[in-house]
Parts: sequence; C-alpha cells; structure tokens
Amino acid sequence: MILEIHDINPKNWLRPFQKNTIFYLLKMGLFYHGLGLVMMYTGSYFANMLISNYTIPQIPVSISLALGSGVLEESVFFGIPFYLSGNPLILLVSGIVWSVVHLFNADSFSLDNLSYGVFFLTIPNIFFSLRVWSSKKGWFAIAFHSMWNLTVLISYCSVGLRQCVIVNDTYDILNVIMAISAAMIIYLAYQSTKKKIRSYLYLIPMIVIVTSLIILFSNYFILDFF
Repeated sequence: MILEIHDINPKNWLRPFQKNTIFYLLKMGLFYHGLGLVMMYTGSYFANMLISNYTIPQIPVSISLALGSGVLEESVFFGIPFYLSGNPLILLVSGIVWSVVHLFNADSFSLDNLSYGVFFLTIPNIFFSLRVWSSKKGWFAIAFHSMWNLTVLISYCSVGLRQCVIVNDTYDILNVIMAISAAMIIYLAYQSTKKKIRSYLYLIPMIVIVTSLIILFSNYFILDFF
C-alpha cells in the first residue's frame, strides 16, 4: 500500500510509477479514471448551473470509434511524443492539447454546447497516460484507453443513453485506419530502440494518415457546401 500512496501523491504525477506490473497499472488506471469521473460530473453540474441553455453535446459514437480512438489518441498525443523526446514535460504539453481537443467534442463550438464534462474527465487521465508511457508500458495505456472507452459506451447503451452500433459512418472507418497506422508508427519507434529501422518504413503509415485526413476534411467541406 505504501507504493500506492506514493504514486497517488500529486507531487509524483510527472514521474514513472513505482511498479509497472499489469495489476499495479490497472489499480492506478482505475484511480485516475475514477477521479476523472468525479471531475466530469462536477464540471457538468457547474456548467448546467452557470451557463444558461447549456445542453450536453451528444455526438454519434460507435464501437469501432471507441476502440480506434483509444489507439489513435494514445499514439498521437503520448506515444509519438514519448519516443521523440522521452521528456515528461513534453508529454504533459501534448496531453493538455489532447484534453483541450475533447472540449470541442460537439456539433457546434458555442459556449453553451462545449463538452465541459468530457474535458474535466480527461484532466487526471493526462497524468495516467504520461506515467504509463514513462514507465515504458505504452501498450498498456493503449489497451486501457480503448477498453475504458468501450466499457463506458456499453454501459451507456445498456441504460438506453446510447445506441450501440459497430460503425456509424465514413469517419469511423477512417478513424480505425488512422489508428492502425499510428500504432504502426509506435511499433516502428519501439523497434528502433532495439535495432536500426529504415526511415522510409515510417512513410507508409504517415501517407495513410495524411490521405485519411484529406478524405475526412473534404467530406466535411462537401457537406458544409451543400
């Protein structure tokens, strides 16, 4: 228990965990995500109290999106910065960007329709992902993030707050494609720590990601135009 007390102390939140066994990381993950849930409901409560006509945004979420987003977000905002720098402060900055992005999980970007609850949910989780990657267990951060997303989605579906579908639209498919490509980059970066990896191998997943983004934004422009 002494190790757990040490690791939940906020002054140690930029350091690797004292242990990196699966069971220990699972306990830490539940702690940070539990804290995130408390902050989410508290943030949503105050948003409803302080912002007139505030409505909690509801965006379509599918099983493929839930799983793919965990892989994509961990790879882009934590994995790649980790292998590029290894500096926890860099991971903190990229994690803050990741958290702010969640604020705009809404149909419109007006103050009365932003995802304040989800934003507050992600704040403690910045430190969990940062610490897991710093503990050299990035694969666990990816798996935990994806399973957490899926568990929350299924729980919402079970009480009728969401409709569980495998794929909603083209965005979900592109999200999965980008997630796989980002995971390939992380795998290559990991292998490069053990042996020399030819740089051109990174081009394949990068081209796939760029192409997917072009298709994604072009679809948005077409929808907005019409």
